[in-house]
Amino acid sequence: MRHSTILFDEEYGFRAAKAAGLTAFEAWIEEFDDARSLVIERYDRSPDSPRGRIHQEDMNQALGASKNEKYQKFGGKVSLKRIAAVLGRDGDRVSVEHLPKLLTVSQALGNLDMHGKNIGTIHLQDDSTRIAPAYDVVPQTHLDSDGKMALAINRKYVHSAITIDDLTAEGQSWGLRSAHAVVTSALEAMDEFVRSESPVENAYAGLQDDITKYTRNLLEGRTTGSIA
Repeated sequence: MRHSTILFDEEYGFRAAKAAGLTAFEAWIEEFDDARSLVIERYDRSPDSPRGRIHQEDMNQALGASKNEKYQKFGGKVSLKRIAAVLGRDGDRVSVEHLPKLLTVSQALGNLDMHGKNIGTIHLQDDSTRIAPAYDVVPQTHLDSDGKMALAINRKYVHSAITIDDLTAEGQSWGLRSAHAVVTSALEAMDEFVRSESPVENAYAGLQDDITKYTRNLLEGRTTGSIA
């Protein structure tokens, strides 16, 4: 099967996002009638909201993009800078600083698919808006792909060519003065996570080694895909 490990890889990616403070919710592998599934606790439900639902809006919706425009190279409607502007307008400082954390963790994991529909906001009853907890954070560099990120980082798309300076420069281009500190903190959280937690059985065999390499390369100033 072409993507036979992706379910188990995503479980590890979700745990990494939680370790970095990008979500407080749970995810686990469960078996239903001999079919294994990834169960993810919902964050868009609350007994205090109308009909128990919290309204979510993804960045494709917020930026008026559709279909393949969730990828920056198709139409250019969605970019990290534009997403940051939405968060700065509608959210708070925590939401703005959450975005470079999400970007950094995705880079360290090899999550190539962080596109406009995989970044969202939630609208709360007090009319405030904040960035949604991380979702669909899937390591993918071991899969058959072109090795490019869905959204450019400091004008670069190729995952293996990106450095910590690119991640910092991207955040600074949004006006985030603390970008380097936020990026470094996220990488340190990833380094601690990958040293202490392993993927579940049936995940891609090289997953932990790949993420360890990407994280250390970034922390030590090398390109993500460098061979030390």
